[in-house]
Amino acid sequence: MKRFCYRCGALEAEHGPLIQGLCQRCFAGENRLLQAPAQLEVVICGRCGSHLLGKRWYQSGEGDAAVNAARATVLSTIRVASLSPAGLRFIRPSEAPEVELSIEPKLRGGVIEVRARGKVHELQAEPQVEEARIRFELKRRTCDVCSLKSGRKHEAILQVRGEFKRLEIMEVLERIAAEAGKRDQTAFISNVEELDEGLDFYVNPVGLARQMAAMLKSKFGAKVKESRKLVGQTKDGRKKYKFTISARIPS
Repeated sequence: MKRFCYRCGALEAEHGPLIQGLCQRCFAGENRLLQAPAQLEVVICGRCGSHLLGKRWYQSGEGDAAVNAARATVLSTIRVASLSPAGLRFIRPSEAPEVELSIEPKLRGGVIEVRARGKVHELQAEPQVEEARIRFELKRRTCDVCSLKSGRKHEAILQVRGEFKRLEIMEVLERIAAEAGKRDQTAFISNVEELDEGLDFYVNPVGLARQMAAMLKSKFGAKVKESRKLVGQTKDGRKKYKFTISARIPS
Protein backbone atom coordinates (compact mmCIF):
# COMPACT_ATOMS: atom_id res chain seq x y z
CA MET A 1 0.00 0.00 0.00
CA LYS A 2 1.36 3.33 -1.05
CA ARG A 3 1.49 6.01 1.64
CA PHE A 4 1.17 9.65 0.72
CA CYS A 5 1.07 13.08 2.36
CA TYR A 6 -2.45 14.01 3.33
CA ARG A 7 -1.66 17.66 2.68
CA CYS A 8 -0.14 17.65 -0.82
CA GLY A 9 -0.40 14.02 -1.93
CA ALA A 10 3.37 13.45 -2.30
CA LEU A 11 4.29 9.77 -2.21
CA GLU A 12 6.39 8.60 0.70
CA ALA A 13 8.47 6.40 -1.57
CA GLU A 14 9.53 9.40 -3.62
CA HIS A 15 9.90 12.13 -1.00
CA GLY A 16 11.14 10.36 2.11
CA PRO A 17 9.41 9.01 5.21
CA LEU A 18 6.17 10.64 6.28
CA ILE A 19 6.13 12.43 9.61
CA GLN A 20 2.75 12.51 11.33
CA GLY A 21 1.13 11.91 7.94
CA LEU A 22 3.01 14.76 6.25
CA CYS A 23 5.79 14.68 3.70
CA GLN A 24 9.13 16.18 4.58
CA ARG A 25 8.30 19.51 2.93
CA CYS A 26 4.84 19.91 4.44
CA PHE A 27 6.03 18.90 7.91
CA ALA A 28 8.75 21.56 7.80
CA GLY A 29 6.24 24.12 6.56
CA GLU A 30 3.81 23.45 9.41
CA ASN A 31 6.39 23.02 12.19
CA ARG A 32 8.64 26.01 12.49
CA LEU A 33 12.10 25.57 13.94
CA LEU A 34 12.71 29.16 15.03
CA GLN A 35 10.50 31.51 17.03
CA ALA A 36 11.76 35.11 17.10
CA PRO A 37 10.24 38.53 17.83
CA ALA A 38 9.92 41.13 15.10
CA GLN A 39 11.68 43.75 17.23
CA LEU A 40 13.23 44.20 20.64
CA GLU A 41 15.19 46.59 22.85
CA VAL A 42 18.89 46.17 23.63
CA VAL A 43 19.88 48.00 26.83
CA ILE A 44 23.51 48.67 27.76
CA CYS A 45 25.17 50.76 30.45
CA GLY A 46 26.74 53.89 29.00
CA ARG A 47 29.48 53.78 31.64
CA CYS A 48 30.73 50.18 31.85
CA GLY A 49 29.08 48.51 28.83
CA SER A 50 27.19 45.84 30.79
CA HIS A 51 23.80 44.80 29.38
CA LEU A 52 20.38 44.34 30.92
CA LEU A 53 18.47 41.06 30.62
CA GLY A 54 15.18 41.12 32.47
CA LYS A 55 15.94 42.84 35.77
CA ARG A 56 19.60 41.84 36.00
CA TRP A 57 22.75 43.46 34.61
CA TYR A 58 25.50 41.29 33.08
CA GLN A 59 29.10 42.26 32.35
CA SER A 60 29.91 42.59 28.67
CA GLY A 61 33.18 40.70 28.45
CA GLU A 62 35.65 41.17 25.60
CA GLY A 63 34.75 42.80 22.29
CA ASP A 64 32.18 45.41 21.30
CA ALA A 65 29.75 45.94 24.20
CA ALA A 66 26.78 46.74 21.92
CA VAL A 67 27.37 43.64 19.78
CA ASN A 68 27.70 41.43 22.87
CA ALA A 69 24.54 42.94 24.33
CA ALA A 70 22.59 42.38 21.09
CA ARG A 71 23.64 38.72 20.91
CA ALA A 72 22.85 38.10 24.58
CA THR A 73 19.45 39.79 24.26
CA VAL A 74 18.55 37.70 21.22
CA LEU A 75 19.62 34.47 22.92
CA SER A 76 17.42 35.30 25.89
CA THR A 77 14.44 36.05 23.64
CA ILE A 78 14.34 33.54 20.76
CA ARG A 79 13.11 29.97 21.11
CA VAL A 80 13.68 26.81 19.06
CA ALA A 81 11.28 23.93 18.46
CA SER A 82 11.39 20.66 20.36
CA LEU A 83 8.98 17.80 19.62
CA SER A 84 7.98 15.57 22.53
CA PRO A 85 5.18 13.02 23.08
CA ALA A 86 3.15 15.87 24.54
CA GLY A 87 3.49 17.87 21.32
CA LEU A 88 5.55 20.70 19.89
CA ARG A 89 7.01 23.23 22.31
CA PHE A 90 9.54 26.02 22.05
CA ILE A 91 12.53 26.03 24.38
CA ARG A 92 15.60 28.17 25.04
CA PRO A 93 18.55 27.66 22.68
CA SER A 94 20.68 26.53 25.63
CA GLU A 95 18.31 23.58 26.06
CA ALA A 96 18.75 22.49 22.44
CA PRO A 97 22.51 22.29 21.77
CA GLU A 98 21.87 20.26 18.61
CA VAL A 99 20.38 23.34 16.93
CA GLU A 100 23.07 25.48 15.27
CA LEU A 101 22.57 29.22 15.66
CA SER A 102 24.20 32.19 13.97
CA ILE A 103 23.50 35.67 15.34
CA GLU A 104 24.87 38.67 13.46
CA PRO A 105 23.99 42.15 14.81
CA LYS A 106 24.12 44.95 12.22
CA LEU A 107 24.48 47.99 14.47
CA ARG A 108 24.27 50.60 11.73
CA GLY A 109 21.17 49.05 10.21
CA GLY A 110 19.47 48.37 13.52
CA VAL A 111 18.93 44.73 12.54
CA ILE A 112 19.99 41.41 14.02
CA GLU A 113 20.15 38.54 11.54
CA VAL A 114 19.45 35.11 13.03
CA ARG A 115 19.95 31.78 11.28
CA ALA A 116 18.93 28.43 12.80
CA ARG A 117 19.75 24.95 11.48
CA GLY A 118 18.41 21.77 13.03
CA LYS A 119 15.74 19.07 13.05
CA VAL A 120 12.34 19.40 14.65
CA HIS A 121 11.73 15.63 14.26
CA GLU A 122 14.30 12.83 14.13
CA LEU A 123 12.71 11.40 10.93
CA GLN A 124 13.57 14.51 8.95
CA ALA A 125 16.00 13.61 6.18
CA GLU A 126 17.69 17.02 6.23
CA PRO A 127 17.90 19.74 8.91
CA GLN A 128 15.60 22.72 8.54
CA VAL A 129 17.23 26.08 7.92
CA GLU A 130 15.30 29.17 8.96
CA GLU A 131 16.24 32.83 9.15
CA ALA A 132 14.83 35.87 10.94
CA ARG A 133 15.58 39.58 10.83
CA ILE A 134 14.93 41.28 14.15
CA ARG A 135 14.83 45.05 14.28
CA PHE A 136 16.22 46.48 17.50
CA GLU A 137 16.62 49.77 19.32
CA LEU A 138 19.82 50.33 21.28
CA LYS A 139 19.20 52.17 24.55
CA ARG A 140 21.76 53.37 27.07
CA ARG A 141 21.13 53.55 30.80
CA THR A 142 23.29 53.60 33.91
CA CYS A 143 23.47 50.18 35.54
CA ASP A 144 22.89 49.66 39.25
CA VAL A 145 26.58 49.22 40.04
CA CYS A 146 27.66 52.38 38.19
CA SER A 147 24.88 54.28 39.95
CA LEU A 148 26.29 53.12 43.28
CA LYS A 149 29.82 54.05 42.25
CA SER A 150 28.83 57.49 40.99
CA GLY A 151 27.03 58.11 44.29
CA ARG A 152 30.17 56.93 46.15
CA LYS A 153 28.19 54.19 47.84
CA HIS A 154 30.14 52.44 50.60
CA GLU A 155 29.50 50.28 53.63
CA ALA A 156 32.92 50.74 55.17
CA ILE A 157 35.93 53.02 55.37
CA LEU A 158 39.28 51.27 55.50
CA GLN A 159 41.78 53.58 57.17
CA VAL A 160 45.39 52.67 56.41
CA ARG A 161 47.86 54.30 58.78
CA GLY A 162 51.53 54.00 59.68
CA GLU A 163 54.67 54.11 57.56
CA PHE A 164 54.26 52.52 54.13
CA LYS A 165 54.67 53.12 50.43
CA ARG A 166 51.36 54.60 49.31
CA LEU A 167 51.58 53.51 45.70
CA GLU A 168 52.31 49.92 46.70
CA ILE A 169 49.39 49.76 49.13
CA MET A 170 47.00 51.31 46.60
CA GLU A 171 48.02 48.85 43.88
CA VAL A 172 47.63 45.85 46.19
CA LEU A 173 44.23 46.87 47.53
CA GLU A 174 42.88 47.88 44.13
CA ARG A 175 43.94 44.48 42.77
CA ILE A 176 41.96 42.74 45.53
CA ALA A 177 38.91 44.89 44.75
CA ALA A 178 39.20 44.15 41.02
CA GLU A 179 39.27 40.39 41.66
CA ALA A 180 36.29 40.66 44.00
CA GLY A 181 34.42 42.71 41.40
CA LYS A 182 34.71 39.83 38.91
CA ARG A 183 32.73 37.64 41.29
CA ASP A 184 30.37 40.31 42.59
CA GLN A 185 29.65 43.52 40.70
CA THR A 186 28.64 45.31 43.91
CA ALA A 187 32.17 44.89 45.31
CA PHE A 188 34.31 47.95 44.59
CA ILE A 189 36.31 50.88 45.95
CA SER A 190 34.17 53.95 45.39
CA ASN A 191 36.76 56.52 46.48
CA VAL A 192 40.28 56.91 47.87
CA GLU A 193 41.30 59.89 49.98
CA GLU A 194 44.99 60.69 50.45
CA LEU A 195 45.51 62.32 53.84
CA ASP A 196 48.61 63.49 55.68
CA GLU A 197 48.19 60.63 58.16
CA GLY A 198 47.49 57.92 55.57
CA LEU A 199 44.90 56.61 53.11
CA ASP A 200 41.12 56.23 53.44
CA PHE A 201 39.44 53.66 51.15
CA TYR A 202 35.66 53.91 50.80
CA VAL A 203 34.63 50.31 50.17
CA ASN A 204 31.48 48.39 49.31
CA PRO A 205 30.51 45.98 50.81
CA VAL A 206 32.04 45.64 54.26
CA GLY A 207 33.16 42.08 53.46
CA LEU A 208 35.56 43.41 50.84
CA ALA A 209 36.98 45.94 53.33
CA ARG A 210 37.58 43.11 55.80
CA GLN A 211 39.31 41.07 53.11
CA MET A 212 41.57 44.02 52.28
CA ALA A 213 42.39 44.55 55.96
CA ALA A 214 43.18 40.85 56.40
CA MET A 215 45.67 41.05 53.54
CA LEU A 216 47.36 44.09 55.11
CA LYS A 217 47.63 42.12 58.34
CA SER A 218 49.13 39.00 56.73
CA LYS A 219 51.49 40.75 54.30
CA PHE A 220 52.49 43.92 56.16
CA GLY A 221 51.83 42.99 59.79
CA ALA A 222 49.12 45.60 60.20
CA LYS A 223 47.15 45.80 63.43
CA VAL A 224 43.44 45.78 62.57
CA LYS A 225 40.56 47.24 64.57
CA GLU A 226 36.91 47.52 63.57
CA SER A 227 34.04 49.69 64.79
CA ARG A 228 30.55 50.40 63.53
CA LYS A 229 27.90 53.08 63.72
CA LEU A 230 24.15 52.67 63.36
CA VAL A 231 22.93 54.87 60.48
CA GLY A 232 19.35 53.65 59.95
CA GLN A 233 17.54 50.57 58.75
CA THR A 234 16.89 48.72 55.51
CA LYS A 235 13.52 48.45 53.77
CA ASP A 236 12.90 45.10 55.43
CA GLY A 237 13.54 46.54 58.90
CA ARG A 238 17.10 45.37 59.50
CA LYS A 239 19.59 47.68 61.20
CA LYS A 240 21.98 49.44 58.85
CA TYR A 241 25.54 50.20 59.90
CA LYS A 242 28.55 52.07 58.58
CA PHE A 243 31.85 50.37 59.44
CA THR A 244 35.27 51.85 60.09
CA ILE A 245 38.23 49.49 59.87
CA SER A 246 41.63 50.71 60.96
CA ALA A 247 44.77 48.97 59.67
CA ARG A 248 47.96 50.38 61.21
CA ILE A 249 51.15 49.21 59.53
CA PRO A 250 54.21 49.18 61.81
CA SER A 251 57.42 50.85 60.70
